[in-house]
Amino acid sequence: MGERSHHMILKRSGSGAKDVRKLNRARVVVLGHPGCGKTALCVRFLTRRYIGEYQPNTESTYTTDTVVDGETIHLEILDTARKHQNEKASLEASIKWGDGFIIMYSVTDRESFSAVKRIKRLIDAAKETLGIPVIIVANKRDLDRSRTVRCAEGQELAGELSCPFFEISVADGYDSVASVFSRLIREVKCEFLKHLEAMEKRSKILNMRNVLFRRRRSKTQ
Repeated sequence: MGERSHHMILKRSGSGAKDVRKLNRARVVVLGHPGCGKTALCVRFLTRRYIGEYQPNTESTYTTDTVVDGETIHLEILDTARKHQNEKASLEASIKWGDGFIIMYSVTDRESFSAVKRIKRLIDAAKETLGIPVIIVANKRDLDRSRTVRCAEGQELAGELSCPFFEISVADGYDSVASVFSRLIREVKCEFLKHLEAMEKRSKILNMRNVLFRRRRSKTQ
């Protein structure tokens, strides 16, 4: 989680008050097979509007402020696109940039569902740590007649990969999309606080060792 330190900011309250940790910024990467609705998801979240057709090879980064659990978070959202050249390296660079991840597939496209596990492995390999916030999102549940992936299959895969799971329709409304991002921000915040606690414990241990070392040296002098 070392990549986070430069843009995830810790705030502390004033003197005499209880310390308060606040996650001010987070980077979210939206990954998935082309055509599963990644850009539609981002635009729905940012503007509340639904637009169904996009250029499939356009990658964009969006910024917005959103409020989760009463705290304002500045989000940077990377909407990834298919890379024709050096795709794996490009994806790895995008993954290293991010703090939390949405892996999308379409319930009407089994190939996009099959790609989820491969993408999750890429995230795990690039981050080289456990506990990376990842949410699996199945899109296009409104197209039930064209469905090729059952909801139970998505739930089973998410359980296997230890990820939260949402089955939504970006076309149908804003609320379910907002729920996805809110859940991911909570997951990122949780991992951020765990990281800070681990750093504080290491710092305390080092301080104790230094104190003991100085005491031993003073006794031998």
